[in-house]
Amino acid sequence: MKSGNANRRPYRPQGTPRPPSQGSSGSIAGVLPTVRCVAAGSYLFRQGSATFGIFRLLNGRIHLVRVNADGAQVSVHMVRRGELFAEPSLFGARYHCDAVATMNSEVFMYPKLELTKRLRDDREALWAFTGELARRVQSLRTLLELRQTRSAPKRVLQFLRLRSDEHGVLRPDDSLKRLAEEIGLTHEAFYRALATLEREGAVKRSPGEIRIEGERRGQTIRPQE
Repeated sequence: MKSGNANRRPYRPQGTPRPPSQGSSGSIAGVLPTVRCVAAGSYLFRQGSATFGIFRLLNGRIHLVRVNADGAQVSVHMVRRGELFAEPSLFGARYHCDAVATMNSEVFMYPKLELTKRLRDDREALWAFTGELARRVQSLRTLLELRQTRSAPKRVLQFLRLRSDEHGVLRPDDSLKRLAEEIGLTHEAFYRALATLEREGAVKRSPGEIRIEGERRGQTIRPQE
């Protein structure tokens, strides 16, 4: 997919900031965020624009995309609900990618200047924030390892184990197509793998959820290659 700089829309910050609702402050290091609403197809920030904060996705979908020197778009990450993103902006003057809403979305925005000052002054807050970043890195490494699994059914089953709750149930907050992209499969391959797992009794699908049957019964499921 091509997107030359000449065709890129000019950046304008999206949404009118407003305070979070009562009981959902979502503070980091004592810094309260504002809520930004980003309409589908609009940009939260643009590659090369001045950094002004970091974000946490409340609902919707935000796609991080980098435009390379040839004008081609490279998918960087599809942000999951509750996930913190754009953390490198705390250490840089410019955003390194675009953040575009692929559906109507809401995010917490944490102002850069206030947050960096608080983290410098509060060691405990800095430690807690560093811990969240470390867990994020660990999660990304796990996904990279998962992508090395050649068998599509095994890859999908491992992914379901990572994302399911203590009862072995996953209630996707995104489309199955997006989940397929996250683990490096086409949506056709993902659907075929799910069908294989269901046929073998490894999973059971019902509206709005996927249950890992073997996990629930304490059995070990070894899907065929």
